[in-house]
Amino acid sequence: VYYLQEVVKRPPRDLRVFVVGEEAVAGIYRYPLQDLKTNIARGGKAEACHLTDELREISLKAAEAVGGGILSVDLIEVDGEHLVYEINHTIEFQATVNTTKVNIPEYIVGYLLRKIKK
Repeated sequence: VYYLQEVVKRPPRDLRVFVVGEEAVAGIYRYPLQDLKTNIARGGKAEACHLTDELREISLKAAEAVGGGILSVDLIEVDGEHLVYEINHTIEFQATVNTTKVNIPEYIVGYLLRKIKK
């Protein structure tokens, strides 16, 4: 299997938004250590990102498009717009909790408790 992707000019960072249910709960900018890989586990650096109404809306629509739940939505900034390039259903949030001080596990537990009560 081969994949082809268009190379786009963008800042040397991406943005990860954590969506739990119908709420965008936290966001971070991720900066690469050396190459374009922004993974925090590979040495990337995290910085808190204020979630604007636009970022929340884009992230929630992206999450809804794949069935929602507990997700992270990765975006890049291109020509003043935010573009979704990846949605993850297995999320790592330690760097985000440490950086933003948002208690993502608490949001997840609350979401799951509400789901099982339905």
